[in-house]
Amino acid sequence: MIKHISGKNSRYASVFMDFDGTIADTCEGILNAVKHMFAKIGMDINDEKSLYAFIGPPVKHHLMDAYGFSEEQAAGAYAYFTEYYREKGLMQSRLFPGIEETLRHIKASEKTLYIATSKPRPMVMKLVDAFDIARYFDGVYCADHGKGIYSKTQVLQNAFRDLGGKPESAVMVGDRYHDIEGAKAVGIDSVGVLYGYGGYDELVQAGCDYIAETMRDLAVLLGGKE
Repeated sequence: MIKHISGKNSRYASVFMDFDGTIADTCEGILNAVKHMFAKIGMDINDEKSLYAFIGPPVKHHLMDAYGFSEEQAAGAYAYFTEYYREKGLMQSRLFPGIEETLRHIKASEKTLYIATSKPRPMVMKLVDAFDIARYFDGVYCADHGKGIYSKTQVLQNAFRDLGGKPESAVMVGDRYHDIEGAKAVGIDSVGVLYGYGGYDELVQAGCDYIAETMRDLAVLLGGKE
């Protein structure tokens, strides 16, 4: 049963937050990189729903799952994606208006905050530094393709190993189904946010514990006061 946010609920001590679609609006750069990738491999994919599906999950895995690419084909296509994204797409991003105030509010309630993203670390840290938000986070956990860490589940599992076990009263915040599935896989609660790229139906079907329609809702749930 989905628990909509109403009033104070600050029992969580550790908060893991997705990056794309939760902290930052990275849509423009990702979509441009996906279009560049498809153009390079000679595929004509232009419908909005198909393009937006690339925002959030690991690109290589999505190509294999949704398009039937072999691992080798997905790796070749992903190289074109990163070619554009590293040079141009990465900085075609911005913080969601209001998210820094939300982070500040949650941090002031003495929560431990972490980023948990399937973006590779060099890309994430470049944006964290550009947006000047490192001070809000106690750790940043990312994909590491060299170590076989791609999915949100793998990112969270790696985070827990680094932290010496699953933190007590932990919660995952994200906008897509894989954030919710990752939380369930490691045994923590999840909050689905509606201001990102997923949507109510996607988050409910994935089994999220809470729905936050706005950043204010998120601040109330995790910060503990109106």
